[in-house]
Amino acid sequence: MLNIQESHCESKTGTLDNVEDTFLVTPDFAAVIDGASNVSNQLIAGKTPGQHAAVLTKEAIVELNGPESIEEIITAINAKFQIFYHEHSMVEEVLKKPFIRPSAVMSLYSHYHRKIWMIGDCQCYVDGVNHQHLKEVDLITSQARAMLIESQLAQGKTVQEIMDNDTSFDQIVPLLQRQYQFQNRPPNERFSYEVINGFPMYTESIKAVDVPAHVTSFSMGSDGYPRLFDSLSETEQYLEKILTIDPLCIKENSAIRGLSKERISYDDRTYIKVTIKDAMEDTFPGEFNREINEGETILEQTSRKR
Repeated sequence: MLNIQESHCESKTGTLDNVEDTFLVTPDFAAVIDGASNVSNQLIAGKTPGQHAAVLTKEAIVELNGPESIEEIITAINAKFQIFYHEHSMVEEVLKKPFIRPSAVMSLYSHYHRKIWMIGDCQCYVDGVNHQHLKEVDLITSQARAMLIESQLAQGKTVQEIMDNDTSFDQIVPLLQRQYQFQNRPPNERFSYEVINGFPMYTESIKAVDVPAHVTSFSMGSDGYPRLFDSLSETEQYLEKILTIDPLCIKENSAIRGLSKERISYDDRTYIKVTIKDAMEDTFPGEFNREINEGETILEQTSRKR
């Protein structure tokens, strides 16, 4: 049994109507899903492609039974996307223009397998370790934006002046559109990366993190956080610290966006802390809370925090 101990989902603009992240926790799965930024400047039925991708992925996971392998899970999600493409008459268009495809990345925990699968640039915090799954194309595009910003600083513009009129994202959109050509390419290709978009994926590119039997809680988050910690407060405090040091997001936290008068952060962000409650505990609560190993307990009691 899985329960949410802490959760937070926030748009980069501070308005939840346009957030492209989502999360879910069922008895068998927990997931943080991050819809890709809109680089086509197009909406589909009033929503961004990333919003649709997050919802389609979430709907597919809710319908799973529990024991599915990651290959089976991807197949189920892709089926949702293909139906969506047909319903919106997009089949030919998404083949010709990959950058308009609804796309998402995800951290997904399977309680049956006791694994967290990391598809694309997402992260998790397990047993004291922050695991990230970065991709090279993001480094290139964020560095290109950093160069554009640095050139303005060299010309004498102040940080505040740039934040008041930051056009750097628009300038790197052609690069961002180009990177869609590398989605779900063979893993031996330099710029390839895996993403959920309704098309076949090389699952060997997916990073898997084991959740050991002694672990009773873990955290997952989107890349709207520079890194994750054991608690939401620590994770938020670190984000605030980084944004104070590097508000343009060109140094300590290089990104495709920075702070501006329209944005309270560089990206949408989602954090969940999940507790694992073994079904046997409900039957034998005393047995499962007995002290072992010099004071450690098999299952620590935790309080739900919002």
